[in-house]
Amino acid sequence: MLLRTLVPGDRAAYRRAHEASAAMWAPWFPVSPLEETADQWFDRQLERVASGAREGTECRLVGFLADGRIAGLFNLTQIFRRALQGALAGWSVNAEVARRGYATEGVIALLDLAFAPEPAGLGLHRVQANIIPSNVPSLRVAEKAGFRSEGLALRYLKIAGEWRDHAMHAKLADEHTPRYLPSRDIA
Repeated sequence: MLLRTLVPGDRAAYRRAHEASAAMWAPWFPVSPLEETADQWFDRQLERVASGAREGTECRLVGFLADGRIAGLFNLTQIFRRALQGALAGWSVNAEVARRGYATEGVIALLDLAFAPEPAGLGLHRVQANIIPSNVPSLRVAEKAGFRSEGLALRYLKIAGEWRDHAMHAKLADEHTPRYLPSRDIA
């Protein structure tokens, strides 16, 4: 799997992943992917990639398979600098390739990038992932990627029209062993 940013030429691959996965994603997203077209989601993602890069507040990557399909979406959002040096991690996998390890691979690669020193990486100290407790596949991804549980945030986010509790997980730079970035890029 190759991780990279989304570009306008990815519309067809994104449309395919969105259409295949919308029902699977619906319980976990603030706005249901069933309510908007794949093109509307794609346009919003392109804008978020551009604005996050401009502002330095988000890093949005897409995992592409050798056959051109999207395996998953991997994000660092709310990137804070200064004393925190942290971000929130999020991910979603294409239903066509779910439960084949691509989410775990993508999250570990995302953490490699998050914790690698600048300029190869983002030089973050902490990455947090907040997961709805009934989302067992995402909880397993967090566990496999080395996140540790830090507690429960009650009614943390409004997801699918309801205020949902989230299990908080985090990982620190000194707890992470890089797997995909060359070792010379990691301090």
